[in-house]
Amino acid sequence: MVQMKRFSKDEINEIQKLLGKGASLRDISSHLGRCKSAVQYHVAKLRGKRAREKELLVENLTDKELGWLIGCYAGDGSRYFRREAYSYEVKIALSEKEHSIASFAEAILSRCGMKIRLTTEGKRLYVRCQSKKLYKFVEKYLLWDGTKKSNSVRLANLTSYSDNFLFGFLCGIIDADGGTKTLYISTSSARLADNILNICESLEIATKKHDYGVFHVYLNKPDYIKACKKYEFSSIKHKVNNDGPGRVSPSGSGPGGI
Repeated sequence: MVQMKRFSKDEINEIQKLLGKGASLRDISSHLGRCKSAVQYHVAKLRGKRAREKELLVENLTDKELGWLIGCYAGDGSRYFRREAYSYEVKIALSEKEHSIASFAEAILSRCGMKIRLTTEGKRLYVRCQSKKLYKFVEKYLLWDGTKKSNSVRLANLTSYSDNFLFGFLCGIIDADGGTKTLYISTSSARLADNILNICESLEIATKKHDYGVFHVYLNKPDYIKACKKYEFSSIKHKVNNDGPGRVSPSGSGPGGI
């Protein structure tokens, strides 16, 4: 009987490295040229040795910053659980040109105690975070049907959030799914479009909604600018001045992170 060659220290380190990147058991097995059952044994051992997951310190954020993060995830976010590697990942997908948005998302998540990776694939820029706590946390604020988030995502309880949170949410979804020249938000979720209309009404921002197969909600620019000044915050795509999330990173100098 042929005895299986023992895994070297370098191979085990490579497994640990690939696990940290969210690689699947199949990917690791193929990369090392080892059978899946043997790799699975070492994955289980390494998983047992993992340090306790960091706490998600959302209390470090203002309502506006938290709203922005949830809005950005509602528009361009996704999450994955890779059972074989027992890995939870939350990801925000952006255009390769949207570095300022990625930097702000990275800064906010870092303040929550999360470890972030920025990666590029083709013309896409990704903000990635491996965290079970963040994976579960988004469920407190957002609902969607089945696994197809984009068509049904909406706020879990619109009436329970502060105006600061709602304006931050609006700014986040503008940065995720908004136009760069014209101030509008595009979404394939009818319920999210209704959320946006209700939020804007409560914040005294006039809107118009059009259905082009995908919903476009147009915001009145003067009303939006007035709200930015009132809440001392803005989206990055349509920032009013140098305050708010238009900076490279949020500041803890006062309410609203300005």
